[in-house]
Amino acid sequence: MITNRRTALAAAAVGFWAGAGRVRATSVHPPRRDPEGLLRFPIDPAPPLDLSEIAPEPIVLRALELWRTPQEGTILVRAVSADGVEGVVRASTKAEETIEFFRLFVMPKFIGEDMRRLYRILERGYRDDYEYASVPWWSAMGQAEVAVWDLIGRTVGKACHALMGRKLRDEIPVYLSSNQRGTRPEEEVDHLRRRVEETGCQAIKIKIGRRMGRNTDMYEGRSEAMVKAVREAFGDGMTIYADANGAYDAPTAIEVCRMLQSYGVAMLEEPCPFEAFEMAKQVTDRTDLLIAGGENDCAFEKWAWYCDNRAYDVLQPDPMYNGGMMRCVAVQQMSEAAGLLYNPHFPRNNADTSPLLHLCAVAPNLYGFQEYRSRPDALDFAHSPQMAPRGGTLPVSDAPGFGIEYDPSIWSTATRILPQ
Repeated sequence: MITNRRTALAAAAVGFWAGAGRVRATSVHPPRRDPEGLLRFPIDPAPPLDLSEIAPEPIVLRALELWRTPQEGTILVRAVSADGVEGVVRASTKAEETIEFFRLFVMPKFIGEDMRRLYRILERGYRDDYEYASVPWWSAMGQAEVAVWDLIGRTVGKACHALMGRKLRDEIPVYLSSNQRGTRPEEEVDHLRRRVEETGCQAIKIKIGRRMGRNTDMYEGRSEAMVKAVREAFGDGMTIYADANGAYDAPTAIEVCRMLQSYGVAMLEEPCPFEAFEMAKQVTDRTDLLIAGGENDCAFEKWAWYCDNRAYDVLQPDPMYNGGMMRCVAVQQMSEAAGLLYNPHFPRNNADTSPLLHLCAVAPNLYGFQEYRSRPDALDFAHSPQMAPRGGTLPVSDAPGFGIEYDPSIWSTATRILPQ
């Protein structure tokens, strides 16, 4: 059931890509039904992007490393080609807990391989290590894959977005997310008001419910009090998103959606536990509010089910949890083909936001504002340029790779975790 309100919101998003055309077709989709209704494997599914078209010569990976900075202990991923070109990104938020996955599974799969075959490397890894292939495994793989994108872009002298397709946006509008559940409404309003004044952002996101909380709140009445306080503080001109992180079952989520709509909230993320995909679809079917999800998903079969059954209005793959940029491009293409919207998950700030910006720059069905963590806003390693929202947007760099330069002094002060 797509209501008039949801249709109107989706139509507003269509304005971002009207007339843009498809970036590229894909056949990476999981099995589809044959004439008898039986599911079959696809025949030699093609990658969503052919990197050999962009890089005519092999890009062989010589080294793949994890480094920990001395101040806050940030973990960086550095990929180095046989030609000495480097790609660097901040690691997955799950890097600390998945170091052994990186050592045992990721490094052997990547080192010595031609990075133009990135999608096939991930595909083979999944077949070899399928018993481990959940979010931790894909997170370990994804952080390496994202670093390799920076490496490839620098090797061919092109921005990462130029490797994915036609650039549709020079800047990306962002929303502020403080990701706090332990705050009182007045605390959250004070914090967000300061950050809105500093950044010019026209959208914010608040946390509601208790994470995976089985219909509980952090304290009685917090969620509605938070929504009400934010709406009263910022007025009708502010776009508000809410994130439940799997707090509710279907009946409760539907009631929460009605409450959120009464305050003009535009989108709700993960109303139900992410593995309860049928429950999520019931919420999507029974509310006017845009329902988003997928940040914890990493299986194409699940993405295909979401698309086939319209379980969400907006799909939110994470570049690292979903196994990298290439697989997020595949989900974008799948969602576009299904008539769904796309709003990738990547709660970072400053230079860490760069991979998200490049994904968003080429996505025809991109929806709304993209996430920018409102705190903290400083990174503990030397880099340029320093990035912060101005007028509520972040620019998409046209410099090679993700467009971030890391000061070489980092490697003399940081501690190498892997290889040891």
